[in-house]
Amino acid sequence: MSNRRVVLSLAVVGVVLAAAPALAQTKPAAADVPQAPSAPAESSLVVGALQIGSAANLEVAGVDINVASDSVVYSYYFKNTGAAELDLAAAVSLPALQASADGDETWTLASNDPVNPVGLTITAAGAPVTMKTEVHANALGVDRLAEIKAERLPLIPFGPEVDKALAALAPEAADRLAALGVVSLRDPAEPKAAVTADWSLEVVRSWRQILPPSKMTPIVVKFTPIKAQYRMAKADLADLDDMKDEVCLKPQIFSALQSRLKGGGAWNVIEITLADDAPAHWIDSPQPTLSVQKPKPDAIVAFCGVDEKTISRPTVLGIALEDNDGIRIVIFEPAAK
Repeated sequence: MSNRRVVLSLAVVGVVLAAAPALAQTKPAAADVPQAPSAPAESSLVVGALQIGSAANLEVAGVDINVASDSVVYSYYFKNTGAAELDLAAAVSLPALQASADGDETWTLASNDPVNPVGLTITAAGAPVTMKTEVHANALGVDRLAEIKAERLPLIPFGPEVDKALAALAPEAADRLAALGVVSLRDPAEPKAAVTADWSLEVVRSWRQILPPSKMTPIVVKFTPIKAQYRMAKADLADLDDMKDEVCLKPQIFSALQSRLKGGGAWNVIEITLADDAPAHWIDSPQPTLSVQKPKPDAIVAFCGVDEKTISRPTVLGIALEDNDGIRIVIFEPAAK
């Protein structure tokens, strides 16, 4: 299968038409027609799960994840079983942002704010938490945030804003940043060609979390997912077959998806990938429960751990399986012909 996890370009299956020998001899050869470059595929990125320090009296009572096509909400339930309050470090890592090396991927962000491109909000017991922000722009393993800011470049390394700023770089500045591994090398034969950002923007939001004694404290983490979106048509039947095991498509669901493609129909597909790491490294944590809202009544939701009894409902339920590396949710909507 063509790497559906990051959703590269959809595979196209060629159709070969047999022709009579006489026709083949008299038909002139087709002229080579330049192919227009394909648009970058819209890919997904993962927002890190909440991480919290450990304590003997800390208990992780539950983790619920509510998913819609434009919103993800993690609800963590922490219980302090002791007689004194707990003061613990807590953090959420945002996805590392880096330009596609060959230009075949792009990402849609909720915001151009480099320290919060996913619209992250966090509350504890219903009150917003005050977070500190750690920002790094790494190139060749070294933080080059100061150098990037000195050239007044946007920190998000892809998109029209940074493309415009990089195109306006003076040749000396472009060469200096290229020597640091911050941008691509400009071709001497094309001195006006744009360079590409080559840094990775990494942001961590952190805070100190107070847990009152003998109480349950809910911490709610909400953000807009960076999701993949693409279209599946008849030419992608092989990809659908490969996806069967990857997202645990049930036989009746697979049959419905396959039938529409075979009949000439298509699906608009949304993929959301979620982190399922336990919030505390040294404390047992229950499996997260999942609820996925359908964008439309005729949409189909698939993920490993789904509760088959809820597949036809507006909200599909399930659990995150222990042996999976993250949670991959795929939402199929019938596409207009």
